[in-house]
Amino acid sequence: MQGHITEKTFYQYLKCPNWVYFDAHADEYRPHEPLMEQLQDEGLIHDLQLELISDREDLVQVTAEDPDEAFNQTLAFMREGRQTIYHGTLIDKHWVGHPDLLEKVEGRSTLGDYYYVAADIKRTRFLREDHRFQGCFYAELLERIQGTKPVQGYIITPDNEVMPYLIESFESEYRLNLSEIEKIIAGKRPPHFVTSGCKQSPWFKECRTESEECDDLSLLNRIWRAEVHRLQAAGVQTMSELALKSVPELEDLAPDLNPGRLETMRDQAIAIHEHRYMIRHDVEMPEADIELFFDIESDPLRDFDYLFGVLKVTKDGQEYHQFFAESPEQEGAMWEDFVSFIEQHLEAPIYHYGWFEQEVISRFSAKYGVSEIAREAFERNMIDLLSIVRPAVIFPLSFYSLKDIANYIGFTWRSADASGANSVLWFEEWLKKKSPKILKKIIEYNEDDVIATYKLQRWVREHASL
Repeated sequence: MQGHITEKTFYQYLKCPNWVYFDAHADEYRPHEPLMEQLQDEGLIHDLQLELISDREDLVQVTAEDPDEAFNQTLAFMREGRQTIYHGTLIDKHWVGHPDLLEKVEGRSTLGDYYYVAADIKRTRFLREDHRFQGCFYAELLERIQGTKPVQGYIITPDNEVMPYLIESFESEYRLNLSEIEKIIAGKRPPHFVTSGCKQSPWFKECRTESEECDDLSLLNRIWRAEVHRLQAAGVQTMSELALKSVPELEDLAPDLNPGRLETMRDQAIAIHEHRYMIRHDVEMPEADIELFFDIESDPLRDFDYLFGVLKVTKDGQEYHQFFAESPEQEGAMWEDFVSFIEQHLEAPIYHYGWFEQEVISRFSAKYGVSEIAREAFERNMIDLLSIVRPAVIFPLSFYSLKDIANYIGFTWRSADASGANSVLWFEEWLKKKSPKILKKIIEYNEDDVIATYKLQRWVREHASL
């Protein structure tokens, strides 16, 4: 909806302010895939949401699809004093809110001796910044509609845990963000600043192209806005200018910035401009007869980790092993099979890329149990390749995702549309159709992920090892 502010606008603004701008002002409207929106918003699918709230008394659901009709239906339920309203719609002028739940509580409002508070059902088990801003947005809409502003907002986790937060504690920051969003909706163009969050925007290609055309400092990997502003204030406006500076020159221009950080940013600018990688220091990785490369596929919409993939590498070759669960009920059995596999390879290092695999191992160990020897193997053998690569190698890249780096060193995924987000959509499609072709695509994607991890590990060994 061009020109409207919804609860999702806050997520979009925090990820990429130009996402909000393009959505509001571009000639071409790019609709968002509903499942992708739900995925970005940390939401759960409809069936799981209903399952979580099935024990609530006097539960009603807003079924109208047209926003105005949905608001009228929501308002009617509120005036009737229904206890729990699912999938309501709140509208005031160009503000449109879609809280998962509206819950009736005691108190005074224009409705009577009660008022409503809003809650969202999220797969996350911690409060994100955008979730709190969404809650503040719902609270302000409810104040306009019922004359009483809720004191608290809530999210409900997949474990049915209610996580409350005080609206007032985020009010100031919420209003600052809302003010900037309103200015963007009115026509103010945000400055260029590319981050990994921009990748989730349907306008990422435009954002990146514009930043490249103006040689923007935000193209440096993991640079903060405050650092860009400080460099610009010191007279360094572009990556080209930064690449030409010596570290002592930069220290004189920006003495308040850490010298080591200045050197990293300068070297990153050189790497990007000269299209070459730079080795900052050698790395040491264990020698082993057997090495394991590990990756997990999950469906966050269902809070379901359904595929553990392992590439086993020996001097004789490579072998891919998959551990697959068709439903959450099979997760435990999948985990047992995976743990049994690890128990057969207790001395093998287990390479993965990023923090996610370790988080899932910890969660599954607590949920389903794990043998002492496997637990010790996980603690001893898991190696996050990203934590090795990032401080040791400067790539001529703005982003250090596995796909960005693996593509740079020459690896290509079999599926042209391969991505973590798309794998979720593929799995959702497979659940509906049970198509062997779709399942094969998912498994090949996971296999390519572990092969890419292996290729990167070998590249690092060749170029940056002791």
